[in-house]
Amino acid sequence: MADRILIVDDEALIRKSLGQMLGHKGYDVVTAASAAEARKVFAPGEFALALLDLRLPDASGIDLLREFKGAQPDLLVIMMTAYGSVETAVEAMRLGAYDYVNKPFKSREIEVIVRLALEARHLKREVKELREEALGATGLGNLVARDPAMLRVLDMVRKVAQNPDVTVLIQGESGTGKEMIARAIHAESPRADEPFVGINCAAIPGNLLESELFGYEKGAFTDAKARKIGLIERAQGGTLFLDEIGDMDVGLQAKLLRVLEERKIRRVGGLDEVAVDVRILAATNQDLEEKRRNGAFREDLYYRLKIIHIDIPPLRDRKADILPLALHFIQDANRRFHKNVQGFSPQAEELLLAYRWPGNVRELKNTIERILILEDTDWIRPEHLPPEILRGRPPEEGGVWIPQEVEILRGISYDRVMDDVARYLIGEALRLAGGNKAQAARLLDMDRGTLRYQIKRLGIEA
Repeated sequence: MADRILIVDDEALIRKSLGQMLGHKGYDVVTAASAAEARKVFAPGEFALALLDLRLPDASGIDLLREFKGAQPDLLVIMMTAYGSVETAVEAMRLGAYDYVNKPFKSREIEVIVRLALEARHLKREVKELREEALGATGLGNLVARDPAMLRVLDMVRKVAQNPDVTVLIQGESGTGKEMIARAIHAESPRADEPFVGINCAAIPGNLLESELFGYEKGAFTDAKARKIGLIERAQGGTLFLDEIGDMDVGLQAKLLRVLEERKIRRVGGLDEVAVDVRILAATNQDLEEKRRNGAFREDLYYRLKIIHIDIPPLRDRKADILPLALHFIQDANRRFHKNVQGFSPQAEELLLAYRWPGNVRELKNTIERILILEDTDWIRPEHLPPEILRGRPPEEGGVWIPQEVEILRGISYDRVMDDVARYLIGEALRLAGGNKAQAARLLDMDRGTLRYQIKRLGIEA
């Protein structure tokens, strides 16, 4: 759709020449000879740009500029005048004019100004849309929750985000989404337009972590060939996320405490203090309270970080979130891998709900992505799921699963108990496989001949 331009000038020749020139460039042009005519045709959102003469028969172009910009703040306005002065130019720009041109002017000059103005407008809109899309990918809108405990977490995130300075300690098992929560706090906060800088404290040796966080001056050590700005300074105005803070050594903890208390840093090898304005969010999968008691984590830093404490429950305690999250990951993977998976069969849903998910949300996401990459199917069924989910337990857990219905009573025979277990397992596998013996055999990790023999021996209806 062509951009619409309004030309307001009492000189018919200017209206005609500009209108023809801009019309030939593909713009939709409307002209008006007075302020009264302009007011009749103008409506907020109808025009992308207006060319306004400074002196009109019935009003000042400055008044029209003020009126139109008040009704449509994103309207681009170019002022035209044969009676220019520095004062009027300054006033026009102060009121939001994009540019100010003196008559007489060349049509080419106006064409270039209009084109650049509209290109800038389009670019600004694209940036806004991309930012909103990015915020949607990191903000609360991208966090899926149905479980009451997780809904309380998101409510806390919403409240905490509005205070841009308070520190937050996020705790939870590996894979529960601690960084997602940190990014949501940043995206929903007044600091959202500033940097979000994260670092995993466990991934960098202690002697290097200080340089990464605080930066260093040239000559601070042998390989310091030039000054390096640290992550704290890079996060200026925004948010610094310290993941796995429980692995930070005690000496560095003291320096971090000083940053929190004084809002200043000193680069390694430097003498000058640098003021910093960052919000610090920290996360850990460790028990920091126990580390504090054991002296492995500074007590003063612990309480300084724990002004707000968010505890993310593991996925096994959030049964109501498993299927909504899985469907969310299917939608995301469909888009990225150009697939069209619709969802899960009822049997596959039961298996997902029965599994304990030791790797939490990360494991669920990875599982869905792996299936969509490797399988060509519209619906995810039990045979598409990894063996540990089919067995109902993660591979690292030991022991044999026995259904609750089977009880070991004094004097009962071993063979009878094992037959009861086999009967239950085979019956469940057949139910999950919809009566398909080949699928049931795969679920039980046995060959079909053995399954048929056991079905007949145990008198199982199939």
